[in-house]
Amino acid sequence: MLLEATNVSKEFGSFRAVAGADLSVAQGEIVGLIGPNGAGKSTFFNCIAGDTLPTTGRIMFDGQDVTQASPEAHARAGIGRTFQVPMTFEDMTVLENVMVGSFLRHPHRNDAREHARSIVEMTGLRPDQPGRSLGTPGRKRLGIARVLATEPRLLLLDEALAGLTPTELQEAIALVRRVHETGVTIVIVEHIMEVIMTLTKRVLVFNQGYVIASGTPQAVVREEAVIEAYLGRAHRRQESSHEPSQGPQDG
Repeated sequence: MLLEATNVSKEFGSFRAVAGADLSVAQGEIVGLIGPNGAGKSTFFNCIAGDTLPTTGRIMFDGQDVTQASPEAHARAGIGRTFQVPMTFEDMTVLENVMVGSFLRHPHRNDAREHARSIVEMTGLRPDQPGRSLGTPGRKRLGIARVLATEPRLLLLDEALAGLTPTELQEAIALVRRVHETGVTIVIVEHIMEVIMTLTKRVLVFNQGYVIASGTPQAVVREEAVIEAYLGRAHRRQESSHEPSQGPQDG
């Protein structure tokens, strides 16, 4: 296993955001984390990324204990992450933004620039475009590009495909597939069920801090606990009428 998180819990005072969650990810997998808002998936995700220290549990990456390691140590070990709200260096070009990530592995400026240029080309961005001119799709793509420039073995995508039009979403799915084809293992937090159903082979479902289901996306969306906690009554009606599910519904 490339990543093994065992009995991970996170408490904020008397509130337990994550309660004894386990996750094992093999090299080359794409695993999804889903659940309603406040379910604990983002906190668990942040523990894996090194941005939040777990209260209990252990996180191993490629045989190395990274439970208490800093975000910088995670990055150097080969764990990269995006953020729900992508941050951009507004006064820098796309290429210069991506170079920020490149410097982790390529300390010399020319080497970092050439490496960043190859990542920009892969992600379909314009290298000379100012960061401030990017809309939501471009900023999300830039966030992915900057992380890829650190040459991660494990890529953690935090709702990196949210807020896109249907066309933009298909382009983003294609990009994630291209990244995966290069050998990068991926864990993705996402609310868009089309993304989960299309990209992942295995899913963990969180609710109120607990993992309430685990398995293939096709299997977990049929579990009663998942329907009640996350997908809603509309999903059950679609299942009974054999209509395709479009994702979580109110109620």
